[in-house]
Amino acid sequence: GHTFVWYSQTPSSLFQEYGSYVSKDRMNKRLESMIKNTFSAIKSQFPNLNLHSYDVCNELFVNDGGGMRPGYNSNWVKVYGEGNSEFVVNAFKYARQYAPKDCKLYLNDYNEYMSAKTKDLVNMAKTVMKEGDYIDGIGMQAHLDSKYPSASEFETAIKAFESLGLDVQITELDITNSTGSNDKLYPQIFEVAMKHAANISTVTLWGTTDERSWRYRENGGSPLPFNNYQ
Repeated sequence: GHTFVWYSQTPSSLFQEYGSYVSKDRMNKRLESMIKNTFSAIKSQFPNLNLHSYDVCNELFVNDGGGMRPGYNSNWVKVYGEGNSEFVVNAFKYARQYAPKDCKLYLNDYNEYMSAKTKDLVNMAKTVMKEGDYIDGIGMQAHLDSKYPSASEFETAIKAFESLGLDVQITELDITNSTGSNDKLYPQIFEVAMKHAANISTVTLWGTTDERSWRYRENGGSPLPFNNYQ
């Protein structure tokens, strides 16, 4: 499942009432209601679905890392205040309360292999973990390019997340081809994933074939292992 807390797509009406931003207390109730009702709807509409995992919070931090998004970029921050992680902790608490018993809960982000973003994710995971058993892992979007990062740099981030005792998911893997060598980086990334397979529960490609990828014209294209399903 993807996702409850995201700066990008949540409609502004969720944060407002009569044209003004609601209080934190009011927003907490809305956040809880959204999460509760989502899991309830999934259970009633798809009773045979085994919901493996859910990205509770997505893309909390500035592009290359170095802190949470500011208020002008996130309605969550406008309500809760700059640098306040209360809504993140609450989202994980509510998700644990209402999710199916075996559903794992994740903190997901991009550029997660950049050292500042890695640090952001580690610190936020620790913040949530201090409050209780609410988070199961880190989701690495893994939107890569053949120029950067290297497989070893990607592995460094995996090791940082592993050190928390959390699971890792590679959630949106694609590798654009600016240097013409992503055919080398792809197997290297999968070799790293296999090396750490005990702590990586899933690897998901972000699309089926190059022509249907959101990055098919970016950085030399060819972002997926398959072209015309070959």
